[in-house]
Amino acid sequence: MFLNPARQNGRSRNPDFEPHFPVTRMREHLIDPAVLAKTDNYMLLARTVVDGFIAGLHKSLYHGFGSEFVHYRNYSPGEDTKYVDWKVYARLDKIQVKVFQEETNTNCYIVLDTSSSMDYASSAGGVTKLHYGKMLAACIAYLVNRQGDNVGFYAYDDKLRTAIKSGHRSGQVQQICTQLSALQAGGAGDHAAVLGRLAEMFRRRGIIVIISDFLDADATLQKAIRYFKVSHHDCILFHILDDGEVTFPFGDTVRFIDSESSNDITTAPELVRERYLRAFRAYLQAFEGFCFRDNIDYNRTTTTQSLANLLAAYLHRREMLH
Repeated sequence: MFLNPARQNGRSRNPDFEPHFPVTRMREHLIDPAVLAKTDNYMLLARTVVDGFIAGLHKSLYHGFGSEFVHYRNYSPGEDTKYVDWKVYARLDKIQVKVFQEETNTNCYIVLDTSSSMDYASSAGGVTKLHYGKMLAACIAYLVNRQGDNVGFYAYDDKLRTAIKSGHRSGQVQQICTQLSALQAGGAGDHAAVLGRLAEMFRRRGIIVIISDFLDADATLQKAIRYFKVSHHDCILFHILDDGEVTFPFGDTVRFIDSESSNDITTAPELVRERYLRAFRAYLQAFEGFCFRDNIDYNRTTTTQSLANLLAAYLHRREMLH
């Protein structure tokens, strides 16, 4: 378990976590997480991000959430080249177009970690990991519902706290947003046990989106995530971190507190910074390696990254894989 500092002086940004899909600078402040976090109207927030920014970036950003590759066909002059498979062209010297078949009523299960470690922001007034996760969950729910697919929502710490079955009925997203407003962080995250229970509940094949800081990414958690893949679900992880956890910018003597066990330690950051950063990088590399080996869609972000940039970059990358 990586400990959360009880306080810090200043704030730092890590260039490795900067957005890779720029939104118009003039409007960027409107979707800054710190600005969005000032409202608890998650439906309004989701509409602002999805309709106001993502929908306008590319006409087919949603392609890939509920689509399945079927076959190739010959390219016809004048067609959009977006679905041309250039790898096939390079290999066979033939212009082939990918053909997709939209699946009906794809189920998307959004799973949000609300354990105590998510209730952390390294700067006074900053966005906590849980608040960022709640905003992200609202945007994904609205996005999935907007394209006509089923969406469900589940929140947990050491137990399953919220369960809204997947559906597309009127008011589905509003019900999810209402639950998001009420959620509070607490408890120790028993990821393996809860995810194991959810694996039994998610009987119909679908897309499982797990939003967490994954600070207990041990073998039991990996086994639980892997079970979703064995059950033929499409598994997507959004790994949310705070800049302070990534860069360890603390200067003066700091008291670090484990938010779930309440164990604490007081130390001078300069004595432990190098060892902490080395261990943290090793942890990230190991977890990302696990996702790569098991073909799990892995997306890492920090709470300062624009939600629109995060989602747009992810959807574009997903589209390129189809």
